[in-house]
Amino acid sequence: MLVKFNGFIGNPGYNLRRFKRGDNSELATLGRAIAFHRLPKPKKARQHVDRLIKMRPKDAFYHELRGQILLESGNARAAVASYRRAAQLAPKEPLILGGLGRAMLANGSGASVKSALSVLQKAYARDPRDSSTLRNLGLAYARTGQPGQASVVTAERYALQSNFRQAEIHAKRAQGLLPRGTTGWLKANDIIALARKVNARKKKR
Repeated sequence: MLVKFNGFIGNPGYNLRRFKRGDNSELATLGRAIAFHRLPKPKKARQHVDRLIKMRPKDAFYHELRGQILLESGNARAAVASYRRAAQLAPKEPLILGGLGRAMLANGSGASVKSALSVLQKAYARDPRDSSTLRNLGLAYARTGQPGQASVVTAERYALQSNFRQAEIHAKRAQGLLPRGTTGWLKANDIIALARKVNARKKKR
């Protein structure tokens, strides 16, 4: 966990220098995979993550990392396959489900977008506070012709970021698109009430 955290936060050149040339341990391989991904040197990153998977073929998070590297280097189709394998190994992990949904959206076809929506709904049910999942879920709703639901989850995302001005704007838009009294409409109503309450407190200061 620490190697992965430092790999994505720290300077990739420095992280590469931390590992000795002959060090082919699991942690060194993980650190190099992330560093090469961030440089970016996708071919080398894939080589190292493939070594990790050979070391631990049933580690869902190594397959998830491979999916991320593929997706962020422009290979959405291959990324979907890696994320699917990760999801098979860890079917209840919201981070992996969210990544799979994101890759499916990037893959672009109509069937893929519908599948992405289903996967992202599962990720949201397990972690409704993940900003990335909310953003991609909103996109999936929009691309499947459900602008009202897209506005609701966008309002949720802004509320979680404490941007209540934007949260209220999108919640009002959702209420104008959804039937009154439905789950989405009621959720938008709650967000509007919260936004107004927070904004009223700010005015009193």
